[in-house]
Amino acid sequence: MTGGLVGDRDPAAPLLTLYDGPARVELSGATVDNWVSKTANLLVDGHGGPQRVGLVLPLHWQVVCFLLGAAATGATVVVGSSAAELTGCELAFVSPDQAEAALDAGVDDVLVASGHPLGARLPTVPPLCLDAAVEVPGYGDHFPGRGGTAIELDGAPFTAPDLGLGPADRVLTALPPATGPGLGVLLAALAAGASLVLLRDGDAEAVAAAERVTATAGVAVPGLREL
Repeated sequence: MTGGLVGDRDPAAPLLTLYDGPARVELSGATVDNWVSKTANLLVDGHGGPQRVGLVLPLHWQVVCFLLGAAATGATVVVGSSAAELTGCELAFVSPDQAEAALDAGVDDVLVASGHPLGARLPTVPPLCLDAAVEVPGYGDHFPGRGGTAIELDGAPFTAPDLGLGPADRVLTALPPATGPGLGVLLAALAAGASLVLLRDGDAEAVAAAERVTATAGVAVPGLREL
């Protein structure tokens, strides 16, 4: 564990829930904290503590874990929609279609995430890259301390907005993380102690009802506040 990287909330309660078509994957606060710690330990012990870590991934629970893990080490996290934006990053987490572009951008260590709802291993690892699903789980569940949270989006520092959320909120978002609104919702919800429902594919109204959602982003559901 990291000593509270995911906030002071019930560690057994759901923190991240992903809907991707028929797949539903739920992670408790404790599970997220473990993934965050593993990511931080990977970066420090496995890769010497890179100062700039790139992140080019679709909406997925791994986006949150990798982002928080990198931030925990004190690295600057560079969030982008294309790996071509990652010049100057020593390490990056990217989707398979961005692997070659990350190498072309000069990223030293490229870890590729499959995008599978469960974070499964890649069927084939792109040349000169590493499989995030193989590399991350082998590291420890405890990471001592916490660094600052420096995040860049579109080449500029990014600060989470205050969206008026609280620990009782459950936020449904369908926004891509590499946009200001999308990244803002993720960070604002986590900072407020709220939980997140990540909708990659599915019926927003049905999901909102099943998950007792209190607010939405990127989708409109009658009767709920849209952020």
